[in-house]
Amino acid sequence: MTSFDRAVMHCEVFRCGPLEVTVGAQTPRLHGKIAEILTLYTAGWTPPFVPVHIRISESDAPAAMIDGSYLICARMRVDATADGLHATGESGAACRFVSQTRQWSITVPRGAVQERVPEDVEDLVGLVLATAWREAGWVPLHAGAVGTDGCCALLTAPSGGGKTTLTAALIRRGWLTLGDDKLLLRTDPTGRPQLRALLHNFNLHPDTRRWFPEVGDLRALPRYSEWTEKRRVRIGDIWPNRILNSQEPTHLVQIERRADGDGVTVSALDHGAILSTLLRQTVVPREPAMARHILATVAATAKRLVGWRVDIGGNAYHDPECLAALEAVLR
Repeated sequence: MTSFDRAVMHCEVFRCGPLEVTVGAQTPRLHGKIAEILTLYTAGWTPPFVPVHIRISESDAPAAMIDGSYLICARMRVDATADGLHATGESGAACRFVSQTRQWSITVPRGAVQERVPEDVEDLVGLVLATAWREAGWVPLHAGAVGTDGCCALLTAPSGGGKTTLTAALIRRGWLTLGDDKLLLRTDPTGRPQLRALLHNFNLHPDTRRWFPEVGDLRALPRYSEWTEKRRVRIGDIWPNRILNSQEPTHLVQIERRADGDGVTVSALDHGAILSTLLRQTVVPREPAMARHILATVAATAKRLVGWRVDIGGNAYHDPECLAALEAVLR
């Protein structure tokens, strides 16, 4: 047993889509943060699962921020190394992946976890999951999706751009959902795309109650991130029996929110706009083989989608029929 193995006192196994993630944590606080992240992946998947191993421990000093030659995100940078990957977060947390042993190691500066584990640890865990999903043949998408009667629409927008609210509004009108934020995409040998769900939770702003009173008073719930006022809730707790695990996408909806106005307008997207919109909803690392796979998957999917732009006024959801025009083109 190595010194690190002896230090790891808290072990647990999680299922995250097609992955079986084994975590060893040095302290209860670090274990709690990892568990908080990984237990969100509640969508049902069947074996076989791809094994992933993460070890997380405290470090004596913060890691210096690296260049980001492989990937640059808001709070994290990733370099490709001779033996795997190396990532650093803005708090000084770091992550290393050794290809030969298939092991991920996350370190968090001891001083940074005195009160709470820093938020960028979630980014490092997200790197672990996204890398493993890609290696398993899936493309992670930052998008929502709804489906009904043979139609499945990808809902796209930047963070805070209205994916969750539109998803909730369509659920109230009888649609089912694969989720509002994180999905996996792949294509079969004929190019037919397949979407799979990962999370059956919503990230809802308390103001959503203005239009959907059934969500209740969300202000009593803790914020799921220091960066937002949104609260995390289980979809089934508000809208039972509205969950999908898998669907073939048929449409793409590009959401544009207007601060004023109360209407909804719908306009067609050409193929170029569909492709560029879909590319903005994923991350393409600077690794040629992986980049080719992601781009090929996205391009093959975009060819099969019908695209619509929907402009939604700030007061639109006060009208329960505001989405009738969008539903008409989707159905």
